[in-house]
Amino acid sequence: MAPPSQNITVIGAGIVGLASAVALRREGYQVTIIDRLPPGEACSFGNSGGMPRNHAFPMAMPGIAWKVPSYLADPQGPLAIRWRSLPRLTPFLARFVRSSMRDRFLPILDQLSVMMQQSHAEWTRLIEDAGLEPLVSEDGALTLYRTKADRDLAWTTWQLLADRGADLRTLDGDQLRDFEPAVPRGYEFAVFEPDYRRTLDPHGICLGLARYFERLGGELRRETVSEVVLADQGRFHVRTNKEDQCTDYVVIAAGAWSARFAAAFGDAVPLEAARGYHATIPRFTPMPKRPLFISDKKMSLNPMAAGLRTGGNIEFSGLESQPDYSRPCRQLDVVRTLYPEAEISRHTKWAGDRPMMPDSLPVIGTSQRHPHVIYAFGHGQYGLALAAVTGRLVAEIVGARTPVVDIHPLRPDRF
Repeated sequence: MAPPSQNITVIGAGIVGLASAVALRREGYQVTIIDRLPPGEACSFGNSGGMPRNHAFPMAMPGIAWKVPSYLADPQGPLAIRWRSLPRLTPFLARFVRSSMRDRFLPILDQLSVMMQQSHAEWTRLIEDAGLEPLVSEDGALTLYRTKADRDLAWTTWQLLADRGADLRTLDGDQLRDFEPAVPRGYEFAVFEPDYRRTLDPHGICLGLARYFERLGGELRRETVSEVVLADQGRFHVRTNKEDQCTDYVVIAAGAWSARFAAAFGDAVPLEAARGYHATIPRFTPMPKRPLFISDKKMSLNPMAAGLRTGGNIEFSGLESQPDYSRPCRQLDVVRTLYPEAEISRHTKWAGDRPMMPDSLPVIGTSQRHPHVIYAFGHGQYGLALAAVTGRLVAEIVGARTPVVDIHPLRPDRF
């Protein structure tokens, strides 16, 4: 077991890097976080705030391969691919489709469900210890359907979560509207998830964790890491635009940029940037009390401290491409159809690159060649939800303890 006096450098100040650094610092290690941006300024800034206990659907769902053409043909659809990226994306997409096959999908769902439930428990403790309660809501979430037939058709999928411990309830008609007056007209049926926790301010959660980390004695450095090289006695030099730091362990939690670091250590990881977009409408009326997932629009409406945040788009275009801000404009078009009387002319737009693996499972584990290089990336749309359990797993790997969750399915060489 590594003594706590050893130094650990975490590359990445997003929610996963912050949670990992906090977990390590709480065990007594000397921990430094390095990122070119302030805490929570990249992908972690603009997520939809979900921290559920059981909402663990993989991105690669059974039958999705048949739906992709219609998604791509719809300018308001949930998926976009910039075609010049297709040759590079083809191996990733082939693995993605294979992961949606039932023989692989069910084990992936099992893994995500166990991780989500454990992370929910870890978050409960972390929220209290870091004093983040004002930023968290426990009001649950609603998925809305226009007809009972639509909900009945979807229930087979919901049942998969129920079989794994999810608490799911149905609400209809007046009962639904009494419970959530902001339900758009035309949606009469819903599935309610009472244990769907969320944050009102994803960026605020990151800043709160960063402050907690510094109160624990951790160090935050805003620098750009140029390379990590092996030094004497198994240690590493982390070189930045400012200085060269020697460290005993390196944790790679750099989100969509993590594959570049992994490649330098000899690990070829099929990580892709799945760009997400949102618009936030301040002082929106009528503001929902809880997240609303609009089933036929494949879009979410998330009440935040800053206003109503839309979500639901994914675009594969590469890390170096310019964002297409017409996509959040299309989200706003959908909001106009749902709430014709609402004032939405004042709004903000955002784009961020989620780190996505083709099987929807993160990479958590050690490098194949360097046991003191630990990977913690690839969480896709569940980075916030799974951050707390990821932090615990990273600390358990460093401490050579049996992980609370089986990490064999998360190993970097699984493909």
